[in-house]
This record gives sequence, C-alpha cells and structure tokens, in this order.
Amino acid sequence: MELINPENWCPIEQDYFEDGLAFKLNAPRPYRLHLKTGRVSNNLGKDLNIRGVYGRGIDGGAGQLMDIQLDPGRTLKQLTLKTLSNDVIIGLMSITLQRP
Repeated sequence: MELINPENWCPIEQDYFEDGLAFKLNAPRPYRLHLKTGRVSNNLGKDLNIRGVYGRGIDGGAGQLMDIQLDPGRTLKQLTLKTLSNDVIIGLMSITLQRP
C-alpha cells in the first residue's frame, strides 16, 4: 500500500487544515487515534477543538488507523515495511489480522 500525504498518511503531531481550495483531500479523511485520550475520529480538528490554519498541533499526538483488505484465499507469510524517503520517519505500532 502506497502512503500518500495527506490522503492516507498524516503527521503524528498535527492535524491538517482542509478548506477544499488550497488544501484539498481527494479521499475520505483517514481515521486517527488520539494517543492521549484514546479517541478515534476522522476529524480530530473538530473533535479536539483545534482552531486556525497554522499551528494545528495535537496534544499527545495521533496515530492513523488503516484498513487494508487482504486476499482471504492466500496465506500471509510476511509483512514488509519499506520506506523510500530519508526525511520521513515511519513507525508501525501494531497489526491486527481479522478473518472475514
């Protein structure tokens, strides 16, 4: 799965200001987990009352929840996390596999 900023990748320390003009998402906002409270939302800016265009910091940070569909007819043998940028740090906190 390719991570595309801002469609399915967000920085841990801030929320994006999306106005539909200068900054427009071409996909639904991803669900994020507020690490300080455990709140899950696809609009943390609204839920945490983050105001303004700049400095939209998230106190405690936020992780991102991703739902990746796997082929149920195949056996998962390995998972590889490959990063292609030197100035982005990617962290993987957990993976949950669920049978359909």
